[in-house]
Amino acid sequence: MKTPLKKLLFTVLLLGATSTIFMSVMPDYLSNGLGVDGEVRGALEVPRELPGFLLVFIAGLLVKIQRRKAIAMVFFVAFLAFLGFAFLTNSLLRFVLFMVVWSSAMHAFLPLRDTTAIELAGEAKRGWVLGQVGAYRSIGLILGTAVVWILMSQLKTDYEVTWIVGAIILLPGIFIALSLPSSIAEHDRTTAKRFVFRKKYTLFYLLCMLFGARKQIFLTFAPWLLVSVFKQRAPQLALAMGVSALIGIYLKPVFGKMIDKFGERTVLMADAVLIVVLSTAYAVVPALASPATALVLLYCFFVMDELLFSLSMARTTYLSRIIEDKSEMVPTMGLGGTIDHIVSMAVPVIGGILWVKVGSWAVFAMAGLVAVITFFTVSTMKR
Repeated sequence: MKTPLKKLLFTVLLLGATSTIFMSVMPDYLSNGLGVDGEVRGALEVPRELPGFLLVFIAGLLVKIQRRKAIAMVFFVAFLAFLGFAFLTNSLLRFVLFMVVWSSAMHAFLPLRDTTAIELAGEAKRGWVLGQVGAYRSIGLILGTAVVWILMSQLKTDYEVTWIVGAIILLPGIFIALSLPSSIAEHDRTTAKRFVFRKKYTLFYLLCMLFGARKQIFLTFAPWLLVSVFKQRAPQLALAMGVSALIGIYLKPVFGKMIDKFGERTVLMADAVLIVVLSTAYAVVPALASPATALVLLYCFFVMDELLFSLSMARTTYLSRIIEDKSEMVPTMGLGGTIDHIVSMAVPVIGGILWVKVGSWAVFAMAGLVAVITFFTVSTMKR
């Protein structure tokens, strides 16, 4: 593995660690620190996903900036967000403001990360290298899990200390990004279009829309089920993410090789089938099993779902396979991200209402329906 690729993968590790810190502490802080209920929790996904909705414009700005500088900017903005969480979030409004800043950095990193990884590894290894990206992100998740577990469970520190440690983890990423070779995508930067929309990429856009719905239901309501109904806390959620990450170190590269071997169509159809099964289990287990058994099973589902998220790399390899011009990769992924997040912003609001008015099972039934639609959509992909 070449040194520039190793540097990029290390930035993935650092951002993965801080992502785990944020995602495991956030539901705990909202529920136990600010007293937020299920309906408000769903509504908070609108501002959190707003940067994803704006990703087409963010990507349009980044495509004209040197790739290494763009990645360094992402880390600097994320660093400022964690400092804001630590020192300036004494109300829900302020927390939401810094959450938007953090979310902007995270969403901007995704197209930069995947496009740069494919460029550094070569198109013949697109599945393999995105599997490596997933593996290094899993290592980062383990690091983030360890940070939350040690600080909040063992040392009994408050939220502020955890946010500060997250900021410290992000700081080296700025300098590592700036050390990447300046030649990356340099041939595309001056001629790249800020906005790209082509009929040829319609299936990619549809997959982004469906993934946005599937993703947000599980990201929002799977941990919320554990926190609000089964009274779990941040250390327990972080531990579950850590278990998933540990398995993912070995499994995600296998997923990448499967994409290279069997193709995106087969992998994404299998993913849709598994999501139908998982959604059904989420819906019925809390009602049919005893609380202790249900809790164990829900954590198993949580880990499985975290692993299945990595199969979304097949959408990126599919796009890289059909792309007409390499310079269109980042803006097209940006538009895909915007489409994804149009749905991501709406689904949690609907899910929050279903949660309150009907029950948690209805939210996961909706996820199953999305997976069925995804299966038939992917079946139209050329082999």
